[in-house]
Amino acid sequence: MAYTFPLATADFMDVLPVSQILFDTPDAIEISRTEGGEVISADMGPMLWQGEIKLGVSTRNEASDLEAMLDILRPAGRTFWCYDTRRPAPLADPLGIILGASVVTIASLPVGNREISLAGLPAWYRLTPGDYLAFDYGSPARRALHKVVSKVAQANVAGTIAAFEVTPLIRPGATLASVVTLIKPCCKARLMPGTVSKGASVRTITRDASFSFIQTLG
Repeated sequence: MAYTFPLATADFMDVLPVSQILFDTPDAIEISRTEGGEVISADMGPMLWQGEIKLGVSTRNEASDLEAMLDILRPAGRTFWCYDTRRPAPLADPLGIILGASVVTIASLPVGNREISLAGLPAWYRLTPGDYLAFDYGSPARRALHKVVSKVAQANVAGTIAAFEVTPLIRPGATLASVVTLIKPCCKARLMPGTVSKGASVRTITRDASFSFIQTLG
């Protein structure tokens, strides 16, 4: 059966033997100086998640499977769901047991595109800086991935978290009542051309395979 894209986490990210991961939103700004010494900055485009994944030691058979998956993703237009394997769930609920089957939604979107409020959480559920959340927005639907930066983001007894700040900025198209993912929240990503290294093999062991990725909103 042929794969469909984006590749599901179960087909790719969940099975990668990740040893190191860089997961960041690099600056996308231009800076210039005036004659008076003022520094002026301007956005050059949306901040996109990107980074590098280095794989650990694998057996010859495991390496062959991984190489095949990387080859599948190399052609233009092929994508996969990507998440930060260091923080696949909120720090205060690392296995998602407290969250359980709760359906989390966007409760409010304050003016400024920096904050979001959530509803549908267990009472007193807590998010901490570095936790991720994802939701779909716009038409056709695109996937937004944000990181919590506020120090205080805890639900009340009714399961609602008051507005807290996230990064990057929330893009136009986000709507109230959209379902929010807190467990393995993903962005849609593609391999960066020319960055795939399948590592080196010694007898039956392969090590040092790696690749870089970048989020795509398309």
